[in-house]
Amino acid sequence: MSERVERGPLKLPRGRRWTVYGICFGTWITGVLWLIYHYFMTTEGRFGPETHPLEQWWKILHAGFSFFAVGILGLLWGVHILRGWNANWRRWSGGTMAGLFFVLTVTGFGLYYIYVIDEAWRAWTSIIHWVLGLAAIAAFFIHWLSKSTPRN
Repeated sequence: MSERVERGPLKLPRGRRWTVYGICFGTWITGVLWLIYHYFMTTEGRFGPETHPLEQWWKILHAGFSFFAVGILGLLWGVHILRGWNANWRRWSGGTMAGLFFVLTVTGFGLYYIYVIDEAWRAWTSIIHWVLGLAAIAAFFIHWLSKSTPRN
């Protein structure tokens, strides 16, 4: 049984579109800032390496934006993703975006809530999360700028 998808424009109204852009960019930039502060802004203290005080704030903001980004996925699923998929429009880039979103959500959940199962697991999950997170901005622009037309 296939889902019934309404017809109409795939483009979101301006206010919703800018909300989606803002939340997604906020998630991305806070993740990038956390990476910079975590890996490049540590200093040598009296008792070893010390983290920059803003590192924790970037992580908190990243988690907050991510919470709203999952809600954005719900919005996009019904009004954009299913309709675009059924119209056979930008499937490669859209499918890549949806796949990235799924993997980032699962790895982010694992890093945030399943704090330590195994140190090696955590290290690999972290690397997967931030490599795909960095790549997500390129995937977004490829999807956004592609000039395909729907095929029925």
